[in-house]
Amino acid sequence: MFVVPNYHEAVSDFSKGILNWKMWGRLGWQENKRRYRRTIIGPFWTTLSLGIFIGVLGIVWAKLWNQDPKIFLPYLCSGMIVWGLISSIINEGCSVFVSAEGLIKQLRFPYSLLACTVVWRNLIVFFHNLVIFFFVSLYAGFNLTWSSFLIIPGLALIFINGIWVSVLLGLFCSRYRDIQQVIGSILTVSVFVTPIFFTPEQLGARGLFIVDFNLLFHYLNIVRAPILGKAPDALNWLISISGTFLGWGMTVFFFSRFRRRIPYWL
Repeated sequence: MFVVPNYHEAVSDFSKGILNWKMWGRLGWQENKRRYRRTIIGPFWTTLSLGIFIGVLGIVWAKLWNQDPKIFLPYLCSGMIVWGLISSIINEGCSVFVSAEGLIKQLRFPYSLLACTVVWRNLIVFFHNLVIFFFVSLYAGFNLTWSSFLIIPGLALIFINGIWVSVLLGLFCSRYRDIQQVIGSILTVSVFVTPIFFTPEQLGARGLFIVDFNLLFHYLNIVRAPILGKAPDALNWLISISGTFLGWGMTVFFFSRFRRRIPYWL
């Protein structure tokens, strides 16, 4: 059956939701506080767990790869922190509408507000996890460079992409609940084929296509490279920006057609 798109409704939803930063900013902050209520160190429990994982794995794998821990550990740490941000947005984006079923069925509000909340909440966790890299940088002797400030446009691009990813996956997962399991399985495999535990150079000339055609790597590197004091490659920016336009185009296409069906699918 042909569904008549309502682009005005879709664009209005995004504009109202994104511009209402006071609301999604507070919701994201309160959600983090709720998750760690009555704990001593709050969200830093996640940071502590990740820090222990990175420390143990970094030392062991540096030996396996015959690399200097002062070089490998910052690389692994920055990669894991950024991967945690990206994978959490994708995973939580799948259930962004399902988890808010009660609100959606009772109140009228822009659905994109929920997506912004998911992305902002995970950005808060990301900034907490940066504490790990601070201690790693002290150990490895890393210093800030002018390229480090490129983390600002990198995170801005992650935020912009996180919104359409959450809306698009949330839309599909509301209708087909199996998709969330498929996405989880894909992410489990992706962490091992994305240069996080290894460098692209270790793949050799024949294996570089795994990196070049890995969209997640390019998004990861526009944030990881500045953390390491380097500028991302031009290819990273090109593919990330192209993916942003393509993703938003797909999201507006589907959202304009099926936005009004979300309450019924829930």
